[in-house]
Amino acid sequence: MIITAIILNYKNYIDVLSCIRSLEAQKLPNNHSLNILIIDNASGDDGTKRVQAEFPQYKYIYNEKNLGFSKGVNQGIRTSYEESDYFLLVNNDAELEENCCSELIKESQNEAITGPAIYYKGEPDIIWQGGGSFSRLKMNIVVPDKNKTLSDTSTASVDFISGCVMLLPKSAIRKLGGFDEAFYFYGEDLDLCLRAIKKDIPVKYVKVAKAYHNIKRAAESRTNSFVLDNLAFSFILLTRKHFPLHLPYAIVLFIFLYSPFRFYQIIKGGNSTKNIFAWIHGGWRAITTKL
Repeated sequence: MIITAIILNYKNYIDVLSCIRSLEAQKLPNNHSLNILIIDNASGDDGTKRVQAEFPQYKYIYNEKNLGFSKGVNQGIRTSYEESDYFLLVNNDAELEENCCSELIKESQNEAITGPAIYYKGEPDIIWQGGGSFSRLKMNIVVPDKNKTLSDTSTASVDFISGCVMLLPKSAIRKLGGFDEAFYFYGEDLDLCLRAIKKDIPVKYVKVAKAYHNIKRAAESRTNSFVLDNLAFSFILLTRKHFPLHLPYAIVLFIFLYSPFRFYQIIKGGNSTKNIFAWIHGGWRAITTKL
């Protein structure tokens, strides 16, 4: 059984090295092997070339423009589809504990989409992201373990796992056809999970599997204009696609609940008012985008 790890890289050199080393250290089940594919999403620097010089044994793709997450991952899946049994998505700033991949495979059983408990790298006892459920009250995901210490290590069936570290069996890709490329950045993992559940593909949160993400708390890391634009876009587009009857309610939430929260984050983070307009622009873009 062949697992292809797909890493999208954008202007990151140091973290990618740590990511690759953690993949090399994986203790895999018998008769399993791991390939690594690094896709440079038009970084415009020599970071990926330097990575390739240190790890020439792996495969590399260099894009002339930034394709975003969904297109980039789909490109990696297409490139390695024939020889792969599993696709392991790993953010370039994520690291896996040595048993992470084997635990995900064990719970997947060549059928389920699986994801680990992902901790803050700088706070390795605190969960950054784990499995969640979709709340129609909030029109968003609820992740019970977020910003907490892990209470147990049982595997749970969930509505959502993060694309930061996600194991996709080939059987799921065959049914789903990959990520929806309308989502440039953010929301594509939730969309994939919701589509999987509709097709009776299990989505499992494997708490005993551990990974670490080099990310700061949301108030510090999610207030730049690019992130805000895409977060707003994904929120509205997901509602339109999966819960169209709830769209008026979601817009009310967007205006009166989520927008004030994001504006608070922007002000707290010391960012400029252009970031407020980026959030509004993302929402409007999603309303006017054709499905």
